[in-house]
Amino acid sequence: MKKIFFLKTMALLLFAQWAVAQNDFRKAAPKPGPAPKIELGKAEQFTLKNGLKVIVVENHKLPRVSFQLFVDVPPSVEGDLTGTAELAGQLLNKGTTTRTKAQIDETVDFMGASLSTSETGVRGSCLSRYQDKLLEVMADVLLNPTFPVEEFDKSKKQAVSALAQAKDDPNAIAENVASAINFGKNHPYGEVVTEKTLEKITVEKCKEFYQTNFKPNISYLIITGDISIVDAKKIAPKYFGEWKQGEVKKGKFDTPQKPAATQIDFVDKAGAVQSVINVTYPIELKNGAEDAIKASVMNTILGSYFGSRLNQNLREKHAYTYGSRSVLSPDPVIGFFNANASVRNEVTDSAIVQFLAELNRIRSAEVPADELNMVKNVMTEAISPARWKTLPRWPVLHSTPPASTCLLTITLTT
Repeated sequence: MKKIFFLKTMALLLFAQWAVAQNDFRKAAPKPGPAPKIELGKAEQFTLKNGLKVIVVENHKLPRVSFQLFVDVPPSVEGDLTGTAELAGQLLNKGTTTRTKAQIDETVDFMGASLSTSETGVRGSCLSRYQDKLLEVMADVLLNPTFPVEEFDKSKKQAVSALAQAKDDPNAIAENVASAINFGKNHPYGEVVTEKTLEKITVEKCKEFYQTNFKPNISYLIITGDISIVDAKKIAPKYFGEWKQGEVKKGKFDTPQKPAATQIDFVDKAGAVQSVINVTYPIELKNGAEDAIKASVMNTILGSYFGSRLNQNLREKHAYTYGSRSVLSPDPVIGFFNANASVRNEVTDSAIVQFLAELNRIRSAEVPADELNMVKNVMTEAISPARWKTLPRWPVLHSTPPASTCLLTITLTT
């Protein structure tokens, strides 16, 4: 009996010591691990005789390879035919001179590959052993599209249906309003597809867009994955060497002007229970500009991660919204800044006050060193290969607000 009592007492003492140790462990911050090592693959380049630029990044960890044929189509004003480029891009893989849409889909599915097209080209990926079969289909889609009328009619009906749904999507409406006021309706970035513009688009106009813009001398073939530079130099001319080059004229349009004064654009929706707020502004910021990285760090502090100032203010402190964020988008032509949130109607004015307060603070007050270092670490972790592999392909940023929502867009002066 004494022995059992002794064993129980010892067990209790050991448990107490373990509990104390656990408590001490939780109070002590864990030691930081080693800094992530960022290893970007070495890119090698060469150019075909027709002007097609080829960029190859080898990565032999997995037996997969991806191909992106990017056509750098210059922006142009479509006017009454807005939506032509998008429709033309969708039709590229809907039939060629040697394959029907069903045959293209069957071939791609058999390989377990992927293939998609858009107004800026063709992309696909597959197991490396199927690369020649996939490239054969990609080249056929790129060089020999037939734009079947029945597929054109189907795509057009789908586009009309998507527009009908977008009319009840507050975020889609807000995006259209922001584009129009930032860039103007006579600028490529400010044009909005409507039922009227879709109605005027014809198959011939889609073919014209393709024939005018799809040229190798303004295009890039980007190859990444389980392939060598030696093999790339063989397959690129084999499948795309016969592509005929030609002159592609740049569109003419005015550069958007900065707003002369702060303006408010309001779209009312009956029965609205939330407000979509956009604080937006056109910016002249190109990729690779001297201050592009600094601007990116600034915007991350302001609103591009969960711990940002906007999110901490509007979500955590005031509980106005599920999430608030900002975007600073550089562009070769004209970029934009946009800070947004979906808030309850009764706090719309208060939310706007906090938006403007945070914008003024980021401009006028020096960022504390600890906050700056934290954001740098966040950005470094976000782009590390280990972190990138853990992210979902399409991360969900915040919940979608109800369809019955009013919209408020504010264009700021400098």
